[in-house]
Amino acid sequence: LTLACLSGIVPRAFRPPDEIGARHGAELAGLGRWWRQMNEPEHALTLFRQAVDRGLPDDLMFRTLWDIARLEKKSGRTEAALPVWTDLAASKNAFQFPALEELAKYYERRERNFSMALEMTRAALQLSRTPSMEQRKMRLEKRVMGLKNGNLL
Repeated sequence: LTLACLSGIVPRAFRPPDEIGARHGAELAGLGRWWRQMNEPEHALTLFRQAVDRGLPDDLMFRTLWDIARLEKKSGRTEAALPVWTDLAASKNAFQFPALEELAKYYERRERNFSMALEMTRAALQLSRTPSMEQRKMRLEKRVMGLKNGNLL
């Protein structure tokens, strides 16, 4: 019976995302992860976004948002990942620390906004103290102090 059910479901998974016809957000998120593993990031992103739109339980929602941000960054669309990281950083969830870390990197490297990068780093350190974040904090504090003193580091 299970095999018969699967034979009706599995062929749909190989269709383009807009033709899959899944009813539940969790199904779409699972198919999105499968497409991501098959190295089809655009299919995966479409399915992840549909899953978010349909609604997911909190844990799965946070994971799916993290997957979206990772794929956007990997595809060179960091600007599209930025609001997702911001949303993840704003609430308690399993991806809050890595989202804050990504925001700190973004503001330090891309925007060269060392004050904002330091703020994100300090928020991340309140969640978990890692050697890399401690180093980032020290480096950013030096840069911010250098800017306040008129020195460009």
